Amino acid sequence: MVAPRSGSLRESLTGCSARRGRKAWRGRGTAEDRSPRGGSGSELGGESARADYANGWRRSGSSRRQPLALASSGLTLKTSCGEQWSSTITCRAELLKRARPLENNVRYLGLDVHGKATVYCLLDAEGNAVERGSAPTTVLDLSELVRRLSQHGELMAGQEVGTMCHFVHDIFTALGVRILSFNAQHLRVIASSRKKTDKRDAFWIAKCLQTGMMPHPVHIPTANVRKLRSLLAQRNALATERKRWLLRARSYLRGVGVLVPKGVRKIARMLEDAIGRPDGLDDFVVNALELCARQERQLASELARIDDALQREAEQVDEIRRLKTIPAVGDRVAIAIYAAIGDIRRFRSARLLSSYAGLVPSVHQSGETLRYGGITKAGSPSLRSVLVQAGHVLLFRCRAPDTLPLKQLAARVHTARARRKIAVVAAARHILRIAFYVLRDGTSYDPTRIRSASVKEAAVAA
Repeated sequence: MVAPRSGSLRESLTGCSARRGRKAWRGRGTAEDRSPRGGSGSELGGESARADYANGWRRSGSSRRQPLALASSGLTLKTSCGEQWSSTITCRAELLKRARPLENNVRYLGLDVHGKATVYCLLDAEGNAVERGSAPTTVLDLSELVRRLSQHGELMAGQEVGTMCHFVHDIFTALGVRILSFNAQHLRVIASSRKKTDKRDAFWIAKCLQTGMMPHPVHIPTANVRKLRSLLAQRNALATERKRWLLRARSYLRGVGVLVPKGVRKIARMLEDAIGRPDGLDDFVVNALELCARQERQLASELARIDDALQREAEQVDEIRRLKTIPAVGDRVAIAIYAAIGDIRRFRSARLLSSYAGLVPSVHQSGETLRYGGITKAGSPSLRSVLVQAGHVLLFRCRAPDTLPLKQLAARVHTARARRKIAVVAAARHILRIAFYVLRDGTSYDPTRIRSASVKEAAVAA
């Protein structure tokens, strides 16, 4: 097989002859063929840059156009070099035409949301800019914008994740418009923009929606789930601050020779005893301990208020009640699991949910070498923390007969004292996997449905 001439391949890819298209290929052609760095073209980088993006091209550091992908797909380009030669190559635009048919009645709205104003860009189904502008970031103005733009057909919107993404998402979904939220870093990688403006950001978001070349959208939870997450965040902040004041009190007591045992509850009791009987303590130390005690009591009362609010919210959710049937899962753990997951339908399997929580081992594989490392620790640290605490309780505190099948799944890892922490993480992962099946099937925990380690060993032996 004879390789094709570079000029013939360029002619096939660019649609121009080798003699006429060489300058345009190198970025020294007409104004519409130049790179955005050359200062020519429109505000958004020139018609050529927009056409390149829509057709699946990108610009490298030398400002040459290169295809994004060359792989087998059924798109055959035939060139001649003494004999017929055919090669199968793929460009992203061809894949998009096959995977996503053109919908003439859908228009795409890109939003760059800020506190005072929201910059938007509206594209039609062919990628042409229909309207650009800005609107105040208020309920009335954004609602009026959505109603006006959705009069001429179906509307699909996109935005970057930020502090106001939930606010904008609720407005659009209430009006029946689908809106997707994306990670800003992922969008910048796709756009590869050298100029950062609000207009360009809105345009590239709309372009990602129109072409389909967009990252995986970020899940926006419902209002009830967001409320639970907010309450849990407030509780974590209050508990951390309360612990800090107790540790300050312990340092003051140790500074005057008072031995304080470990544990937050023991520190609180020692603090009350020291304030009640301040004999032999300096006035400065007594005043510092009283300050710590006042702060601790105030934070404890706020914690009690947050706990009551969480309890009221949890009583209205049937999923939390069913999660509490799992061994070692109490009120706080059940609320944390439900708040972190939200809609269980976005996970296809329990393994994906475990990976989302960062409780799966990392993998290092190259050739014939395969090595597993520590857990990935991806996702929510607070969810992982409460699950690990539940794993401790499951392995070393639970004594009920119905907890035995679940304990055996994690206990088989605990073959030595050095593997204690590994067994605890395994228990946390199995608790989360059981939670997936409970939420997916709408059932409660049933120990008879768990195949314990002994049952599996018997099945293998047979």
